[in-house]
Amino acid sequence: MNTNVSGIPSPRRRKATCEAATAGVRNARGGVRRCAGEVRRDLTTTVVRRDGAYAVVEVVGEIDVHTVGELRTILLALADTGHLHIVADFSGVRFCDAAGLGALVGVNNRVADRGGSLRLTGVRPAQHRILQITRLDVLFRHDGADGALTS
Repeated sequence: MNTNVSGIPSPRRRKATCEAATAGVRNARGGVRRCAGEVRRDLTTTVVRRDGAYAVVEVVGEIDVHTVGELRTILLALADTGHLHIVADFSGVRFCDAAGLGALVGVNNRVADRGGSLRLTGVRPAQHRILQITRLDVLFRHDGADGALTS
């Protein structure tokens, strides 16, 4: 298992199987052929501060079904090591789908059972609207990035 920049294990990602399957086509045509529906979405999670029961995680990229495992793994690992009050800085998150929301709810439930909390900060207006529509804005306290990072 690989580790991210914070030293926390991250899940393995599968390699694109069509890359090898299309090698002959690529050589014959002289160009690069992409897999149907292949979209590269990257996610970087960095623990920027740990202080007793508190931790701040900077999340950058797109949270979707392909990258949600890394986010879930990082946040749950922090909770399992005693950091029950987690602040996730979403100022660098460009996209978050239902899989991402589900992971956040799952992590929130885990830390809440132990008396902790998951707080979102730096939430962009479009993501804030999704939180409102799904009523998750009631579950997750969120505010501007500067307020949560300094408090």
